[in-house]
Amino acid sequence: LYILMYHDVVEGDGSGCNDWTITTGRLREDLQWMTDQGFTFYLPRELAQGVPLAEKSVMITFDDGYASNYTLAYPLLKEFGAKAVISPIVRNIQEGVPGYLTWDMCREMAASGLVEFGSHTYDLHGADDQGIRRLEGECQADYETRVLPDLQTSIDLLSAELGQPVTFFAYPNGKTEPWAVQFLAEHFSVTVTTAHGPADLSGGLYSLPRHNVTVQNKASQWLS
Repeated sequence: LYILMYHDVVEGDGSGCNDWTITTGRLREDLQWMTDQGFTFYLPRELAQGVPLAEKSVMITFDDGYASNYTLAYPLLKEFGAKAVISPIVRNIQEGVPGYLTWDMCREMAASGLVEFGSHTYDLHGADDQGIRRLEGECQADYETRVLPDLQTSIDLLSAELGQPVTFFAYPNGKTEPWAVQFLAEHFSVTVTTAHGPADLSGGLYSLPRHNVTVQNKASQWLS
């Protein structure tokens, strides 16, 4: 299985784009190429259910929950019948932060059957790269008091607002933490990092690697 990682989407020629932003033209090109090559798109819940994978299988992921996932990416997903999982930083939705998804946008996409929603934490994916890793000198009890309620809040809000179970977790900055492993295993069926490479599901569905798609590195480079 190939897992592709996207974040924000913009219109235009791609000038000024960074490694976390692609253009609508690039996304269209990627989806067209995958369709032409006969790839089948999968959602995390299908992996969790043990759905047999086609010979050419791919899972599209969007991290952070930018509004462009709805305004620019979702129309293309519908056009190509492509599935994707979006993992928002849930606080941004809950507090109506400009530039991020709203609950109404999420509900519409979830109801389509094309889009599944996972967690990218409630509010632990900030400006630093700490994510859910333990702090220096932090004991496990303090860690669990700080981190686990945040993860639970993200799960509770997503499931309550969208009426669907949350099976997927994208590690902030792709960085794992041994102290979170038990909680994640109890609450999620599939987790992904930012490690680069194809995913071998024979070893399980946790800490799966992905391929980051950029303006320079299109999907066909990773899937060929």
